Amino acid sequence: MSDLQCAARFVVVDDAGLGDVERLVGRLAGERVAAVYAAHPLAGDAAVTRLAAGLGVPPVAVDGDLDFGGAGYDDLADRHRGETAVVVRPGQAADPTLLLVDADGFATAPLDEKPLD
Repeated sequence: MSDLQCAARFVVVDDAGLGDVERLVGRLAGERVAAVYAAHPLAGDAAVTRLAAGLGVPPVAVDGDLDFGGAGYDDLADRHRGETAVVVRPGQAADPTLLLVDADGFATAPLDEKPLD
């Protein structure tokens, strides 16, 4: 990962948290979402497609380790300096998590909590 001046903001959604896509789109209404990335096996899922459409961006399939701190975020962070993107991955968490990635590493927070810049 290159040296980031601004953190990349990722809203990380486990596939178990896609039960109410419209509610999730509503929660993200205040964000300018640049992209929706989905782990490769999930990219064609109807819920992922509805989420991306609701946010006005196409879904993009990605491979790599999408666990918090995983190398799969390095390239995505380089693409989205100072931007917000959604990442959908396999998992059981019902609520999305905010993941900030910058040159100092990774930090997580609940989506509704505003992190310090």
